[in-house]
Amino acid sequence: MLLSQNAFIVRPLNLFLMVCISLVFGISHDLPDYTSESCTFKISLRNFRSILSWELKNHSIVATHYKLLYTIMSKPEDLKIVKNCANTTRSFCDLTDEWRSIHEAYVTSLEGFSGNTTLFNCSHNFWLDIDMSFEPPEFEIVGFTNHINVIVKFPSIVEEELQFDLSLVIEEQSEGIVKKHKPTIKGNMSGNFTYIIDKLIPNTNYCVSVYFDHNDEQAVIKSPLKCTLLQPGQESESAESAKVGGIITVFLIALVLISTIVTLKWIGYICLRNSLPKVLRQSLAKGWSAVAIHRR
Repeated sequence: MLLSQNAFIVRPLNLFLMVCISLVFGISHDLPDYTSESCTFKISLRNFRSILSWELKNHSIVATHYKLLYTIMSKPEDLKIVKNCANTTRSFCDLTDEWRSIHEAYVTSLEGFSGNTTLFNCSHNFWLDIDMSFEPPEFEIVGFTNHINVIVKFPSIVEEELQFDLSLVIEEQSEGIVKKHKPTIKGNMSGNFTYIIDKLIPNTNYCVSVYFDHNDEQAVIKSPLKCTLLQPGQESESAESAKVGGIITVFLIALVLISTIVTLKWIGYICLRNSLPKVLRQSLAKGWSAVAIHRR
């Protein structure tokens, strides 16, 4: 799934059309002067939620709370307040339930306050299909002997309007070698998705990064690497077992040999004594006496 290859052409065309529409309907929202903006805005798709964040260029200004307003450029309507960001202390706002069309242009106004005093007012226009940046999804990895399971976590329900044409990329790194995998996801990106990276080398360290790829001018945002050391292979386990088994066998053979030598020595078959036992000497003496009498 790929983002439109005509992104570079669409934006100027959209801008021209929006200006014409504004003139026709008498919309009083002026296009912002980007060189004099006191705020930096960013619209991101984070876990398939449209998140608008902002930062003041003048860091000496400290606001206690913010108020966000917007309108759709193609509609002759006044700015309206975003309810969940009407008195927010955070520097971001979830607009998933407000900005439901990726093909519209949204005029945004942000007001910053310190108590009851207005500190600043910033405005900006957004085209979601062009200005949206795509943050990487959450994921986990599980390493085995010669493969890795990559579990990509998508929300259970994804708004149909936010089904951008994206390409999921799973990047595998090991010993300076980088390989890219582009799994095919059938249907919507919803629920967990498992991808198997196989034919790996046992007892080797592998790192994985996951991100969305798209064909516009924005830089790709990659997730931090997650690494795992694969388990030793079956051959290594067999060699280790054979080594241990060999040591045990040699020990048993040595034990049996020593036991045999001790037993043979104890019963007198080997290492006979120089002096015979007294009973044996008496028996031999009687035998020799009997032989001598018989000869006479």
